This record gives sequence, C-alpha cells and structure tokens, in this order.
Amino acid sequence: MSVLTSGSEAAQRSVLITGVVLGVGVVGALDEAIFHQVLQWHTLYWSDSEPQRLLSDGLFHLLTLALLVWGGVRVLQTSAELRGRRAALIAAILIGGGAFNLYDGLVQHALLHLHLVNEYVCADPTTNNSLASCSSDIPYELAWLAVSIALLAVGIIRWRSATAREPSRP
Repeated sequence: MSVLTSGSEAAQRSVLITGVVLGVGVVGALDEAIFHQVLQWHTLYWSDSEPQRLLSDGLFHLLTLALLVWGGVRVLQTSAELRGRRAALIAAILIGGGAFNLYDGLVQHALLHLHLVNEYVCADPTTNNSLASCSSDIPYELAWLAVSIALLAVGIIRWRSATAREPSRP
C-alpha cells in the first residue's frame, strides 16, 4: 500500500463520507419502499395506532430522502475528489448500506424492539412484539443480519482494494 499524502487522505475521506451517506439513504429508501410499503411487514415504530405508524414511516421516508439529497449534493460538490474513484465510491455505498442495516437489525429490532422484520408471522401482529415474544420472526432477522453483514463485508473488501490501488494524488 502506498503512503498517502494528506490531500489524498482527505479525498478518500470525502469519498467515504459521500458513499456512506448515499448508502444509508439508498438502503433506507429500499427498506421503506419494500418492507414498509410493498410487503407491509413492518413500520419504523410498531404501534397499535395506525396514525403513529404512518407518522413514523413518513419521518423515516423524509430522513432517507434528506440523506439522498445530501449525498447528491456531496457528489456535485466533490466531483474532483470522486474523479477516478468510482470503485471506492461504490464500496463506500455498500459500507453505508450494510452498516445501516446491521444497526437496524441489532439496535432497532433486537435491542429497542421498535419493530421486527416481519411482524405478521407473530401470533398477534397488532401488539408490539419482540424476538422473545415472536420466535417465528427469527429466520427473517437472521436473513436480514446476513445480508447486512455481506453488504458491509463486500464494501470493506472493495474499499481496501480500491484505495490500495489508488496512486498518491492531491
């Protein structure tokens, strides 16, 4: 691995931040579209109140939209740093998406019990279920975590490869 100049390190950091922001935005938007709206398996905050569920999903949608806009603005503002670093940007997007899903699965699903991957496999999907009260969701949770870890691992491997090949440049 070549010794990087401070300008090159700053450019790599900028690419990483841009990619992670875009990755969280893309994966969050896909989660919202696929699991919240199309499959209707869960909401951001599971409640017996439909207005609360809709509000939490709406706020989540606004957050992912804001991240996508911010990532897009960063792409425009940092086009010089991104030039020739497409592989690193894609890797950073995978890192952001995998990290977000891993956080979602471990913190929001398992620790805080905000929602499960598929509330409708539970005996009573209208209650605020946890993994302890709904073991039927465990295969969905394990698949969620496996995909998260795979995205994160592939992103890290690709990042290391892309940045190791990168010549020192400002």
